[in-house]
Amino acid sequence: MNAGRRQTADDILRERAKNWPAAVTPVSNLMMRVFRLNNLVLDNATRQVAALGLTLTEFEVLVTLRGAPPPHELIPTELYSAVLISSGGLTKVLNGLEKRNLVTRGKGRPDRRSKPVRLTARGRALAERAMAKVLQSDGALISGGLSAAEVERLTRLLRKLLATLEPTKSARLAAQ
Repeated sequence: MNAGRRQTADDILRERAKNWPAAVTPVSNLMMRVFRLNNLVLDNATRQVAALGLTLTEFEVLVTLRGAPPPHELIPTELYSAVLISSGGLTKVLNGLEKRNLVTRGKGRPDRRSKPVRLTARGRALAERAMAKVLQSDGALISGGLSAAEVERLTRLLRKLLATLEPTKSARLAAQ
């Protein structure tokens, strides 16, 4: 095996099948490919946003705010649950984004956790530019391996699977 080359999902599964056949099942085949696709897409997005001076987490915060209704504002609790980051990690990211005039923090509330975070015009422009780069690059990655019809079919299948795995908003509220 070439040490400089990253193993493919097929490489890993082939080796595993030789050494641990019981661990290679239709589900493990699927999950290996889902994990590998996740890694490749995240690596790609990280490169795209880094070219614009953003980390992936900063990008996620900006696009989460951009996706919120105008005035593109959320409280930190909503943000850290949406971008899957700890509150301490989010504070550091928000401080950096605020210093760069990409977000503003609400004034007048003593508890910073309840102060709304708002996207600035500069932050909105950067979020939109970064998202366009990521979407274009992701599109090139996916269209290199799947037709438009295959993308639609895979999307339907993943939506069906996720509908059984992800709790709905009403189920989350009922559990509280």
